Amino acid sequence: MKFFNKDLVLINKGVMGLVTLVANCNHWIGFHIVNGLLEQGLEVEGLVNDKKDDGLTLFFGRNSNFSFFIDKKNNPYDQIIRVGTMNINANLSSGLFMTLAHPSTVNHLTSSNELYIELPLLFGEWMPMTESGMYFQGEFISFSSDNFNQHATYIQDFVARFINWLSTTDLHHINRTVKKINLDKFVGIQDNRPKEDKVKQVIQHYQNYRLRND
Repeated sequence: MKFFNKDLVLINKGVMGLVTLVANCNHWIGFHIVNGLLEQGLEVEGLVNDKKDDGLTLFFGRNSNFSFFIDKKNNPYDQIIRVGTMNINANLSSGLFMTLAHPSTVNHLTSSNELYIELPLLFGEWMPMTESGMYFQGEFISFSSDNFNQHATYIQDFVARFINWLSTTDLHHINRTVKKINLDKFVGIQDNRPKEDKVKQVIQHYQNYRLRND
């Protein structure tokens, strides 16, 4: 299912008109961020984290708007979106550098033009999980736990909110004294199904994927 407003996103061509680099594109969250941008018809380059399995990147190959990062290419990026705390080349040129990470994983910002987008506890397709719960930073969180029920956000809902925020915010004139941004209160297009239905969908996806690979 798609919950993005394509017309809204494409209005903001001044911010999203050039190539966006997504670092850690083979992380399960990075995978969904890339897909969300591609679904808007935007051009994306993916920087693979060599320390993680790159299996998810196979799904990008058929989209003509996606390409992998080439180290010696000197083209500037309109924006760089880093998922997590993956180290990237400090010489990369970008109008804006955003880090998307959970508050527990970020100690400090590394660039003067860096914005930090706080990630909630996210769940969704391709995450590390079992049929009864998910793994977050090595900790198992049951789908029936208070922590999950009170704090977990479906990845597609977050991506829709994030992309709509990108489309309606003049990022090149944003107040640079505001370094940390929480999107919880940002109104975006949401999937209004109950969380339980989304969990069932994620479990079904997990079961289908596991059966195909057994």
